[in-house]
Amino acid sequence: MKQLQKLIIALFLSLVLCVPSVLAVFYYTWPMEDVSYDFSFFTEDGQDGISEGAKDWTVYIQNGEDRKELTSDGIGGYTGLDYGGQTFYFSRELTEDLDSPTLQIGVVNRTISVFLDDTLVYTDCPELDNRIGCLKLPMLEYDRAEPVTVSLPLDYVGRTLTIAQSSSSLSEKQADSKTVYPCDVTLYCGYSYESGLIASSAKTMIPAVLLFALELFLLAAFVWYASLGTFLPSLPVLTLTIFFLMCSVLIQADFVIQYLGEVPIDLSRLSFYLAIGALLAFLTFYAGRLRPLFVIITAFQWASAIFSAIVQTGRVLPYGDTYLFFVLFPQTSGLLAMTVLLICSFFLWHRGNTFFRRFSHAALAVISGYIVFILISIPVQPDYINKVLSRLAGDFSRLEPIFSLKLVWYLCLICSIFAMITEILEKETVRRSETAILSARNELALESYENLRRQSEEMMMLRHDMSRHYEMLRSMAEETPERINDYLDELVEQVQNVRPVVASGNPVLDIIINGKLSTAAGKDISVEIVRSDAPEKLPLTDTELCCLMMNILDNAISAASVPGITNPYIKLDFHRKDQHFVFSCENSLCAKTADYKKIPMHAHGYGLKIIQQIMERWGEMVSVEQDENHYKVSIVIPLA
Repeated sequence: MKQLQKLIIALFLSLVLCVPSVLAVFYYTWPMEDVSYDFSFFTEDGQDGISEGAKDWTVYIQNGEDRKELTSDGIGGYTGLDYGGQTFYFSRELTEDLDSPTLQIGVVNRTISVFLDDTLVYTDCPELDNRIGCLKLPMLEYDRAEPVTVSLPLDYVGRTLTIAQSSSSLSEKQADSKTVYPCDVTLYCGYSYESGLIASSAKTMIPAVLLFALELFLLAAFVWYASLGTFLPSLPVLTLTIFFLMCSVLIQADFVIQYLGEVPIDLSRLSFYLAIGALLAFLTFYAGRLRPLFVIITAFQWASAIFSAIVQTGRVLPYGDTYLFFVLFPQTSGLLAMTVLLICSFFLWHRGNTFFRRFSHAALAVISGYIVFILISIPVQPDYINKVLSRLAGDFSRLEPIFSLKLVWYLCLICSIFAMITEILEKETVRRSETAILSARNELALESYENLRRQSEEMMMLRHDMSRHYEMLRSMAEETPERINDYLDELVEQVQNVRPVVASGNPVLDIIINGKLSTAAGKDISVEIVRSDAPEKLPLTDTELCCLMMNILDNAISAASVPGITNPYIKLDFHRKDQHFVFSCENSLCAKTADYKKIPMHAHGYGLKIIQQIMERWGEMVSVEQDENHYKVSIVIPLA
């Protein structure tokens, strides 16, 4: 119970400390409130009529001090230029108060100059005479990739914003009617815009960094086990899955086109499709008797993803229904592959596949958790389940099951990572246990050797003194025959004090027992070996045998060495009987600390809970006998 309490406290404290860290990390993924004002002339969605944001603008042309307003056509255009290519102006008073005021001007192939009152704050043509009424702005020779942003001074409120914009020459069709269209203008808080960029970057980088950290962990585990002589080829394949997923996340970042340029292939979706193929390849290593099926669906998914990329280049099929079918086909094939994978995972679980047992347990847990989440969200967000159902229905109506695919994909990915990490941790636990057992066996071997050496020395001393003892007995028989019995008693006691050595026929068992005999002798505990007969090979691993016997013997030595015991002893009896190996260990017990009542086996200091865990496969054939001064534990292991 104390161990469980410690675990609960540790989990609670870890959660308490983790929550603030998570909130701190994800804080910057939420942008500041976007406070902006749209001053554009065009109406939304191309509807007729001038927009609400354009009502305060005055559009005009000016030569020197002569100024003439242009006439609105009602749909965002203005007419009345004196000639084609003439620079025109549009002005309004700025009354909107914002922190870090910034203008975003959506101009493409025109040049502009921006004035606040009569002061120039931005121009595309600094070499010109940048004064209102004197400008003759040319057309831009290229199209801008991004809108123009202009920071305004903090005292902008109440001042007049004027934007000068070039117009097309008469050689262009639009200029024949002498109609101009002022560019879009938006006033927004620069902090909000910058926080939006930070939030967008954080939303991209946090999952990418987490995926990269997972890559490093898997590769480190791969190298670590390779250094130990265990080669796990599935780990680099799972790492490849995480790599493709990370690429899919990074390619969705804003401004990615500025880094990669324009490519004819949707790299984000291609990376996603390849991640599905890599995950299927990873699971193929654990598919057992279903491996041929996994190889087929893996190859099919890779082929469909690669062919989709080739089709997108436009070199195989022209744009049309067939083109779209093959471009989107990896979604359908991926959904079918993931569905087959889930079905096969439960089949392999019931067939005893350890990896897919963990996989299936995780899948059931995730599915149950998602169902509970949906049920909880019904009273909180009743529209959520409707959105999920509508998106699922939309997938199949459009024959583009991207939402369904992502649901099944993330389920399979999470379960695969969980199963793999669990396997790594279990392997590491077993390795550490085996290392500890091996170290203990080495110590026991040294103790066993020391026990043999001491016994050999004692026997040599007895043999050396044997002739002297015989001469002494002859002399006593002639002179003092009444002392012979006392002298023989001393000789018998010397022989009994020789340290016993076990040679049962099982080398591992001999090392363990002989080592513990030396430990018992060092604590003045007498040891009696009733029988010592064991098969050369027991149906336990060396690790299990060490754990089982050392548990019994260590606790027997500990109980027999308690102060207050008059005659501390340990009595061992192990032998074969009717195709069974019977091992019993009896030790003395201090009457003051003995509990005469019937107590549960797991409450004993003998660690019988561990013994029972090892003996589970043989029906927990473990018995305990106890009285005021003695304690005895016996185990029976079938040999057939």
